[in-house]
Amino acid sequence: MVRLLRAACFIALAACGGDDGITAPICTGTGCECTDSACTCAAGVDCKTECGDSACSLSCTNSAKCEGSSADALAVTCNDSSECKGAGGVASAVTCTASSNCDFKLGAMSNATCNTSAACKLQMGDNSTVTCADSATCLVKCDGDCKTTCTGSTECGVTCGVAASPATACSPGVYACGSC
Repeated sequence: MVRLLRAACFIALAACGGDDGITAPICTGTGCECTDSACTCAAGVDCKTECGDSACSLSCTNSAKCEGSSADALAVTCNDSSECKGAGGVASAVTCTASSNCDFKLGAMSNATCNTSAACKLQMGDNSTVTCADSATCLVKCDGDCKTTCTGSTECGVTCGVAASPATACSPGVYACGSC
């Protein structure tokens, strides 16, 4: 009977325990700070944010050098003349502005925006979208169906799949891997 009671208590505690499955991000390097799942790196060098299997965000400013990674959704904003790189899972979002330099590999259903004079190198998962505006430079590789829209005086290069086949020009400035 005691064994049965102990087993019932153990099961109840395990079901209602404090582990909610959320892993707090680990942020290392100069200028890197996190509050819950939101991290910032201001004017830092070698700022690295590891989010494990949890969604998180990273904001890089003041010419920071940042790296972020998550197996879940990663949201990155790369401003000023920051250098940002990393990898995110499904539904990740990256925004690179000003004269930032971005290099990311993102999972399916992700979005990336590069504008002003940002330089972006992106590997996008299936059903993802990229917007390249102003005088940004975008090199996009799609690992499945994805669309890239280039406006203004952007320089865009879009390739599809492992063979790096050229994307289909759907209309002026709109490129697709898969159907238009």
